[in-house]
Amino acid sequence: MKRWQHLAFYAAVLVASWAGLAAWQWHEFGDEKHAAEESLHRQAESIMSALIGGIRSHRRMGLFYRDQLQATLEELARSEDTLAVEITQPSGPPLVAAGDTELFKASPPPTPGESWTNRAFRLVEAFHLDPEPPSGHGAMGGPGRGRGPWWRSTEGEQSDDSTGIFSGGGDYLAVLLLDRRGFDARMANVFWLRIFTVTAGGLVLVGLGAAWLATVRLVEARGHARVLESEARHLHDLSQAAAGLAHETRNPLGLIRGWAQRLAESDLRSAEQRQQTQAVLEECDRLTARINQFLSFAKPVRPKREDVDVNQLIDQLAAILEPDLDSKSLTIQHPRSASECIVSADREMLRQALFNLVCNAIQFSPENDVVELAIHHDHDGKCQIEVSDRGPGVPAAQVDSLFTPYFTTRAQGTGLGLATVRQIATAHGWEAGYTPRPGGGSTFWLNAHA
Repeated sequence: MKRWQHLAFYAAVLVASWAGLAAWQWHEFGDEKHAAEESLHRQAESIMSALIGGIRSHRRMGLFYRDQLQATLEELARSEDTLAVEITQPSGPPLVAAGDTELFKASPPPTPGESWTNRAFRLVEAFHLDPEPPSGHGAMGGPGRGRGPWWRSTEGEQSDDSTGIFSGGGDYLAVLLLDRRGFDARMANVFWLRIFTVTAGGLVLVGLGAAWLATVRLVEARGHARVLESEARHLHDLSQAAAGLAHETRNPLGLIRGWAQRLAESDLRSAEQRQQTQAVLEECDRLTARINQFLSFAKPVRPKREDVDVNQLIDQLAAILEPDLDSKSLTIQHPRSASECIVSADREMLRQALFNLVCNAIQFSPENDVVELAIHHDHDGKCQIEVSDRGPGVPAAQVDSLFTPYFTTRAQGTGLGLATVRQIATAHGWEAGYTPRPGGGSTFWLNAHA
């Protein structure tokens, strides 16, 4: 639980770091967008200031100035960033316009300020012009309304611009539409650059987290391997000592049995003495059998593989165990499949494993019943051998202990039969296990590679 808490904590740190990176990039994108908007606004303000300033300073040119202003606006509209421009009054039709004037019809009525449309940045600026002085009373006190004493029309007469578009003065609006496609393209590039940065940062954080997790697991695996190595060394030493002890015990045990045998063959005075001597002989034999089983279990398992026909091996076991089957009036039920079951195994080890499973089934089967053997072929090349009985089955609390050494549910059991089965299966790279039999009883299986 503590490990998962650590993992959750570091995962939260990585997510928080990535969220912080995303928030920072979003803030940077907002700053760049604001800077780009300010740049476009300053560009529009600069154009607007030049336009209104030109109108203020050149409107005294009278009727001739209208043509000049139209040409100026058309030249401005031909620039790369300008879509349209117009001069109008707060109410009334435009006085002069140039560019894509259809955009003005699709836009709401102009009001001072800035706004954005789908295609353009629109800047509307209001300005006021005072009326022109009467003819002959120019701003300089001479003829021509302030143009100086040398201004003349093309006919040599003084120009009269009383019909000029700005002669009467008043309030006007200058409307400028700047193309926003360059701005949008720049913002799209900036946006995807920030998205790439956030994605790359997230991948880097994930990589760092994976590297950290792999490092932690490597350290844990090395520590676990050291513990397992130490335990394996200890178990090896223990098995060597136990095997030596078993050998040392078997020698005096043989001596005791020999003297008991001599005593049994001599003229004993009473039946009780003969009975006691026979009991010593039986216990010596039982103890010798247990020691032999222990030595067999403790011996290193190194299988010598060959192709083994499992059906043929089962037939041999049925013949060997016929006396045990007859003692309880049991029969072996083994329906043969259409295909053979050939496995790569050590013949004697596989025979020992099946022998233990069948003996186990015989011990727990009720009299006048059957021991079922079945072979199932798997699609991935495995051959599962099942040995079933109709006995009492195994309590759920004892299932996990079935294949551990010296665990037995029989009074005369040694607890090494099933442990030997699992040992043989592990040496071959197989699996051994138990499942309850449908309808009652037990099924022990050996999952062997064909």
